[in-house]
Amino acid sequence: MRCLNLALILLAGIFYLTNRLVLQTIIGGWLHWFLVCYANDLFAGLAIVAWTDLLLGLGRLPPIRSWKQTVPLLLVCGLVWEVLAALWKAGAVFDPWDFVAYQAGGLLWLLLVRRISNIKA
Repeated sequence: MRCLNLALILLAGIFYLTNRLVLQTIIGGWLHWFLVCYANDLFAGLAIVAWTDLLLGLGRLPPIRSWKQTVPLLLVCGLVWEVLAALWKAGAVFDPWDFVAYQAGGLLWLLLVRRISNIKA
């Protein structure tokens, strides 16, 4: 699982850079809108859960394997970025759809982990 989590974190970072530096500049229409507004948040949700699961494993704590664990984690992260960041950073805006994107990323992580776990079993 460590390798999977590290790979997903790396993938999310590569996607973020590629999205910001390349994709958003060459793609138009509704896909451009999605890439600018929500794609990075989706991958952030995936990376946050992967990072948390990786840290739990390093601490020899039980892993994340349920939406009952991912949903609260990503809600708290969303509150920090969407609510508190607006208080600290000028120009930051609250977007409730970002919460959906974080959760979708967490769900994607869960689906990948379950699929990989079933393959190994």
